Amino acid sequence: MSLEACVEQALSLIPEATQARFATDPLGAIREDLGLTATAVNHLAGTRAEGGACDGVSFLQDGVVLYAPTPHSRRENFTLAHEAGHWLVDQTSGIYDWLAEQPDPPKLLETVCDRIAQRLLLPEAAAQTIVRDGPIRARHLIELYDATQASRPVCAIALAKHLPGLGAIAIIDRYTRSVTHASIKPDPHRGWPAVFPWPQQQLTDEHPLLALAPGKSTSRRLPWRTPWGATADFYIDAMGDDKRVLAVLCSRDLWDAARFHPNAPREFDTRPLLSGYCCGSAFERRGYPCPECSGAFCPHCEDCPCARQTKREIQCTACFIQYQPHIMIDGLCASCRE
Repeated sequence: MSLEACVEQALSLIPEATQARFATDPLGAIREDLGLTATAVNHLAGTRAEGGACDGVSFLQDGVVLYAPTPHSRRENFTLAHEAGHWLVDQTSGIYDWLAEQPDPPKLLETVCDRIAQRLLLPEAAAQTIVRDGPIRARHLIELYDATQASRPVCAIALAKHLPGLGAIAIIDRYTRSVTHASIKPDPHRGWPAVFPWPQQQLTDEHPLLALAPGKSTSRRLPWRTPWGATADFYIDAMGDDKRVLAVLCSRDLWDAARFHPNAPREFDTRPLLSGYCCGSAFERRGYPCPECSGAFCPHCEDCPCARQTKREIQCTACFIQYQPHIMIDGLCASCRE
């Protein structure tokens, strides 16, 4: 089993009509379709200790969901869908067994429920409907956000899947001048490009996209520059609002944005794509594996599986050798207890 397999298996318990209702009425779907008791608690005493993007807690045996209300916010919708994910996991055979075999079961459970919530709030059909007329544009992100209960990053992820070939959808904060989210669509044949927008990347004050006035849009060819100076041209369709700039980048001119189309060579990342689980979430990244354990290095803490295992070890108080915690009793290893 895998993370995505867990999500698919859990969602298979909900009829399609109920899944469709979640996208517009999460509270009604939980109460009426799933038969759970959902109660808003203004001062929620406890939330899930292992993370997850929600403000709620469930009592699964009693069919009760408590959540902190945030009216007119997508966060409340996500909380409700996340708690529904916990209930679905509890009803699904085999998921807890799989989680028990993983390095950090509680945090991975939260990741599974986050993924279930995203799928419930943004059905694939919603993105397909938005982009059925013509190429993907920045305004489609706004339309999908307005038509669903999903956040802007979730909408960007859904739309990026429909880009033809190499491209990306980026959300840029005007005030911090940084990319707050980027969903990348790799080239179907050559993989990930060497140059693309990535989260937390800072833009210069003079970047043309930051000069886009609220309510205005543009389609043009622009170079994208990495912090280390590498550049690559993209065709970009962008739209601005008061706080952010939404940009669709593509290696093809989908919008007839330029008359001249130079066939400049584009570099691609030839490093292997590795996957792993660390810091509370599953990840994929380009890079080389650890020569000792052949595992991927976490993009957040930069630890590989063997480094994480070493950090969990504790020292025997008698022989001073490092051991995994489950081997130790009263500070002594098995050999020193004999």
